[in-house]
Amino acid sequence: MVIATDGDLVIREMRDDPADYLLLVRWRAEPHVHEWWDPDDPAPTIQEVLAEYGPRVRGDEKTTACIIEVDGRPAGYAQFYRWHPWEEAETELDIRADPDTFGLDIHIGEPDMIDRGLGSWAVDLVCRHLEDDLGASWVALTTEITNHRAQHAYEKVGFVKVRQVLDTDTRDGQRTVCWLMERRHG
Repeated sequence: MVIATDGDLVIREMRDDPADYLLLVRWRAEPHVHEWWDPDDPAPTIQEVLAEYGPRVRGDEKTTACIIEVDGRPAGYAQFYRWHPWEEAETELDIRADPDTFGLDIHIGEPDMIDRGLGSWAVDLVCRHLEDDLGASWVALTTEITNHRAQHAYEKVGFVKVRQVLDTDTRDGQRTVCWLMERRHG
């Protein structure tokens, strides 16, 4: 199912299909993704991707898993969720969410598609869907304080840095220091 479109950009639900799972296996192994997405863990195998993303794809979890496509070509991954069902993480990260606060995670997996503005474009499109179609009051996310590429992409579409928090992800065995970034609707 298509979530949102803007010209050649399509955000669609991830399918319970080997081809979509294999995209994540490949993308999560790309150095530019692995550096920021669970860097302490080895890149996941197909079995690990099936175990982690399968419940999201089948609707067994409250996270919506999506594939980002440009001109019909898969380019990256995005997921969104309301923070409240994830109370432990929301409390641990000090999100201060209301029932209509959403979280968002994204990566552009294809190496030839980074540094082209695609991340900002996709984030803005997902946020507009959350705000206009799902009633999001605001979107909150975290990004490592040294991930300047991501911060710039988020700032281009209205996110602001709010405060530093300790993420639940680890780097070298330590919880990562991140910026909590927010985009308020309205």
